[in-house]
Amino acid sequence: MFNLEIIPIKSVKIIKEDDDLLFILNQSLENQKITLMDDDILVIASKVISVVEGRIISYDTVKYGELAEKLGCEAKIPPEFAQLILNESGGNYIGAVPGAITTINEYGLLANAGADQSNVGDNQAILLPKDCKQSAKKIHEIIKEQHGKYVGIIVADSRTMPLRLGTVGGALATYGFKAVLDVRGKKDLFGRIMHITTRAIADQLATAAELLMGETDEQIPFVIIRGYFHMRIGESEEENLNTLITPEQCMFIGPILSCLEEKRGL
Repeated sequence: MFNLEIIPIKSVKIIKEDDDLLFILNQSLENQKITLMDDDILVIASKVISVVEGRIISYDTVKYGELAEKLGCEAKIPPEFAQLILNESGGNYIGAVPGAITTINEYGLLANAGADQSNVGDNQAILLPKDCKQSAKKIHEIIKEQHGKYVGIIVADSRTMPLRLGTVGGALATYGFKAVLDVRGKKDLFGRIMHITTRAIADQLATAAELLMGETDEQIPFVIIRGYFHMRIGESEEENLNTLITPEQCMFIGPILSCLEEKRGL
């Protein structure tokens, strides 16, 4: 048994392109008189990483095609936004509902391929970071260098669940700790052997952090999770969360692969 602390870190400023994200983190920690500790897990909103990477796209730079115009009409979104979604998903879309195009990309089954029109200017959209895993690694290493502490990193984003209203948190990438625990072979309360169960620890922690990060004007891009006794791992043990299961093995995506093939004209 352990007790978790979930500590919100309010940014000292609205983060903009070319800002030094770690400098802002350090200022924000100092402003709240919070010190990082060994084995803290720092959850960072993917959106602020995208911002400093310049992943905000103005619609006047986007040329859209007939498919984007059609899907944009079905989803009731600008055709430029629909084109960005198609670009970010490699054309792997399933269909559209008002407000969203359902897509599959390297981060899984996502609304709008993770692209977003909130918290950016008019006629703009923000895309997911270029390489979430590399960003998590870089932040982990800089914190270790600057603070002398071993801190696990989660790059988090909100996502929807099939047939559930609302959003939860999800981990796009992690660094420094075991993000998925395999409990196959262990016994349940009645002595039955577990055969398929794994625990998505990073996704569970990301959802806990999202409770405080919010979705509107909270300005809380960082959350510290303290007290979860995670398993440290080395570089050779690092895994890409998004490749641990194939589309064919997924209970949601597997049955709709034929639909994707039809959409792509394969």
